[in-house]
Amino acid sequence: MKTSKTILAILAIAVTFAFTSCNNEDEIPGTGEGKLGLAFVLNNSTASAANARIKNSNLTIENGFIQIKELELEVEGQNDIGSFEKEIEIKFRDIRKVSFNDFDESVDFFINIEAGEYKEIELELDLIDYRNEPSIYIEGTYASQGGAAIPVVFEYYGDDIDFEVEIEAKDGGYFTIDARNNPLALFEINAVNWFRGVSDSKFENATLTDGVMLIKRDSNREIYSRITRNIKEFADIEIELRR
Repeated sequence: MKTSKTILAILAIAVTFAFTSCNNEDEIPGTGEGKLGLAFVLNNSTASAANARIKNSNLTIENGFIQIKELELEVEGQNDIGSFEKEIEIKFRDIRKVSFNDFDESVDFFINIEAGEYKEIELELDLIDYRNEPSIYIEGTYASQGGAAIPVVFEYYGDDIDFEVEIEAKDGGYFTIDARNNPLALFEINAVNWFRGVSDSKFENATLTDGVMLIKRDSNREIYSRITRNIKEFADIEIELRR
C-alpha cells in the first residue's frame, strides 16, 4: 500500500511570491498559460550556519537530493469563467532529480497550470528511485568523539514515500498565476530532523563501510529504521503565499 505523508518537521516549506521568468531550456510539463516555479534548498538551523546541524549532535547535513516521477495537484480557484476545483497530474518526460542547494533560491523547474486566481493548491511529490540511485539521498559528516570526521550517507529506495504540501492564499484571498505572474514555491528541506532520536552513541557504534557511515536498508539498519520512521511521520502543513 502506498503511504502518502505530509512532512512538517522534516519538509518545512516557505513559499515566497516572486516574479520570475522562465529561462529553463527544458520542456515545461503540464498544460495551461500559468507558470509555477519550484525550488528546493537545505534549511539551515541558523541563518549564519554554513550547513545544518542536529541539536545536541555532532552530525552536520551538507547536501542531498530527491527524485520525482510526477506531481499531483488539487487546486481551487477562479478565472473569467467562474470558480473551479480540479485535480491535475503532471508527469515528467524524464525522472526529475532535484538537488538540495544551500539557500540558492534559483528555480529548479517550472510547471504549467491553468492561468487564474488560486485560493489553494495541494501539491504531492511522488518520489522514485531511478538508475540505481535512491529516491531520497542525504550526505553529511559526523564528528566522532575521537576527533575523526566521518562521512555519512543515507539512502532510501522505493516509491512509498510522497511529500505533500498545502499552499494557501493569505487571509483567505487569492494569488494569481499566469504568463506574467510566476510564483516561486521555495521548499526548505529540514533534513536534520530526519535524524532526530538517533543518539551520538548510535553514531559512535555504527558500522563503517570503506570509512563511510552508510545508512540504508541493509546497513546500520537500526539507525535506518529510525530515520525512515521520522520521514514517514504524519503532520499537517498549511502555507500562505506571500504577495
